Amino acid sequence: MRKLRFQVIACTGEDAAGPASLLNEHDSTGTGYLTPKNCEYPQELVMQLEGTCRLTQIQVLSHQSYIATKIELYLSMDNITYTRLGFLSLKSNKESQYTARELKTVHIDSTTRFVKFKLHQCYINEKNLYSQVGIVAINLNGEIVDEPSFLPDEIELGGALPSTPVKPMQAVRTSASMTPTKATMSSAKPPSAEDPAADLRFDAKTATKIKEIHAAKEKAVAMEDYDQAKRLKILEQQLMNIGLQLARLETAKRDAVANEDYDAAKRIKDEILELEASIGLPTPSSTSPATGRSSHGYDAPLATTRQNNPTPPQSSGSYNTTSPPPAAIPSVPKQRMQQQYDQPTSYEDAMERPLAAAAKPTQLKQQQSSASFSTPPDDDLNDDGSVAPAPVRKQKVTAQNAPAGGANPHFEGLPDCAEMADPEALPDSLLKESAEMVSVIGEYLTTCFYSNVWNHRDAAMRKVTLDLSNSDFTDSHDPHVVLSVVSTMVQSGVSDRIAQVSLTAVTMCDAMLRFAEGHALDPNAVVRVLNNPLVQLVNKLGESQAKIRDEVTASLLQLAGSDLVGPSVVATHLFRRASKKALPLKALQGRLGVVKALLTQFGLVPDFTLETVMGFLEENAAFAHQSKEIRDLAKAISVAIYQIVGPEIDPFLKTLRPKQMEEYQAAFETPEAKPLSVKKDKKAAAAPLPNARHRGAQHTAPPQLNADGGHESDDSNASVAEFTCPFCDRHDDAFDTDRLDQHFWAECPMLTQCKMCSQVIEISTLNEHLLVECEQKHNHKECPRCGEAITARFYEKHTSMNDCDPMPAPAQGNRCPLCHDDIGPRKRGWKAHLLSNKCPSNPRNS
Repeated sequence: MRKLRFQVIACTGEDAAGPASLLNEHDSTGTGYLTPKNCEYPQELVMQLEGTCRLTQIQVLSHQSYIATKIELYLSMDNITYTRLGFLSLKSNKESQYTARELKTVHIDSTTRFVKFKLHQCYINEKNLYSQVGIVAINLNGEIVDEPSFLPDEIELGGALPSTPVKPMQAVRTSASMTPTKATMSSAKPPSAEDPAADLRFDAKTATKIKEIHAAKEKAVAMEDYDQAKRLKILEQQLMNIGLQLARLETAKRDAVANEDYDAAKRIKDEILELEASIGLPTPSSTSPATGRSSHGYDAPLATTRQNNPTPPQSSGSYNTTSPPPAAIPSVPKQRMQQQYDQPTSYEDAMERPLAAAAKPTQLKQQQSSASFSTPPDDDLNDDGSVAPAPVRKQKVTAQNAPAGGANPHFEGLPDCAEMADPEALPDSLLKESAEMVSVIGEYLTTCFYSNVWNHRDAAMRKVTLDLSNSDFTDSHDPHVVLSVVSTMVQSGVSDRIAQVSLTAVTMCDAMLRFAEGHALDPNAVVRVLNNPLVQLVNKLGESQAKIRDEVTASLLQLAGSDLVGPSVVATHLFRRASKKALPLKALQGRLGVVKALLTQFGLVPDFTLETVMGFLEENAAFAHQSKEIRDLAKAISVAIYQIVGPEIDPFLKTLRPKQMEEYQAAFETPEAKPLSVKKDKKAAAAPLPNARHRGAQHTAPPQLNADGGHESDDSNASVAEFTCPFCDRHDDAFDTDRLDQHFWAECPMLTQCKMCSQVIEISTLNEHLLVECEQKHNHKECPRCGEAITARFYEKHTSMNDCDPMPAPAQGNRCPLCHDDIGPRKRGWKAHLLSNKCPSNPRNS
């Protein structure tokens, strides 16, 4: 199977910026063919092969943002009657933010001369303003059956297509000559040098270089030099990974130029140059001009230059490699080859890098973490979804940097990292911006920390954690600078997509806290440095993996127990929300779990008060959340607060439904919920208990009196039987929607109508309503002695007489606002007074 030549002989229409003729020549870095702006679909493309051919494979590389929803394939021998093979479905590419290109491959077995592509409606996205479809490149692979007498060199495009009657699904049949159409993404394995897909994924020069290395590898296999074959295989995979990155960066650069964002285009260009130069192999000057031999005694590889991206003179834009071409392998002595190929290769196991080379180190790491798919640690993926080569291989051993045992000296104390390979080199600009980190942990560990390979990042943080624990930074570095550097590493590491790296960063956070405590650093300085890591730790409470959530929770509690940080700082970050959107279920559940643990261990302290905790529950609708786990946590937190403040919590529970309130009251009355003394923060005074009646926050309205006011979902903690009043518990089969409303409005003895605003409310909340919620609340004032709502014009007389009885404590009783008598506590006291004893001042009892 080889690549078949073809010419586009007709198309329904084309954009001047992307004529169909661009498909005739391979250029996967270009825009390719574009349909006209705002055209009607389907659009058709017809291609003529160089002769009668046995077509075995069709490959289509779609544009990253101009994407067709479907592409139909047709074959013909005479360009008159076409046979439909089937269709390809493409993804919208929203997941990659329209930066990755989708390659579709169809395996067939058919003899043909013409191939027609019918492009259907495009996906609509913010980058496809004119509803276009783009095809970057097409590969037709197979064998020539009948050589042509000529292939037209110039064919006028855009002409009308001939009539092409189609026999539906005629080609999709099972026979000896043709197999059913099969379209698959090329993601099972990375494209090899002989795979025509490689040509589509890389620019022509890179593809040529990959083929040279592949040929050298095959030659080494034929000579049974398997060590060299293995090294060439790794080098081939590295070059393919870099080629994928270069193609993607070229696309991003063109988009930036099209948008006139020249700063971004310059940054991307710089990264392309760095990526090309980072292969770090001999320059052409090391090759003898007369013989073409290198200083090692064998033929030097040919240098290839990217035509559209000139590089600095020292590298000449060439992909210099340490692998000889096929013909040179026999002349290479084995010892010399061993010497040559034991050199560490650049960009080993390269992953896809962010586009902005000039980003700050912390931003660079965050982009690497957020732009990656969530995969197991050993499944670092390439751009096409294939598994990258193993990131650990034998390290170069030299007399200057290796001990006698051959272990990596930079990871002393980490036995499992003794054979760790060197990381890829960082750009000078990034090293310059990371000068502070380099001064503390050294250039090698800094390079590891910003590596694209997760093993390097993990090893760097483990080594720094070990040095922190061993106090290796004590004498030579300012503790504040060390803390700042480690904080940057923790912030980036916690947000890493690899679970193992996140766990290592959490461990480093604990070591950082012990380091700060050991050096008696200023608490304000420590809190300031820890702000960003705390944000990432709180975000990790929503992680799907339980182990990460548990470790993060333990770390936050450890920070809260420290004299340098304290529960107030941790609570502030727990209650902070980045947006007004509701927190995801896991994130809310994780935060509430930490809040409960903080209450149990530290009680209420400044910035972690009754108002802030209950306000957080109300903001996130925790009391009536659709998840039972959230509702249970809200109740557990309420019980924990009740243990601290007792009945002071009652005003915050007015939004609970009656049945739910009874469950809370029952929980409060258990022996475990009795008020107790709690552990206070060592550095902060206990917060004063708030006076619920004088707090600034508005009371939430009482339960809405609607037809389904007493009903909740099946999994609710509190439910009311059908045809039953949720307030007085009266059951009547006639209680449909209208009848229940009438009962609320005129009959229920637990309710009354406010004389000021005519709103129907619970009698138990009448005083609060008149003081806080009523439209005429300015007409009433609260008596400081009895706590009742007194009409404003009689307030002075009432307080001057000073003969009213103090309001009983909520745990001991209530006071009826109608008859002003003291009654039993809680809900049971109200029901006994209003239903059984029938309050004499209740007009609904007459």
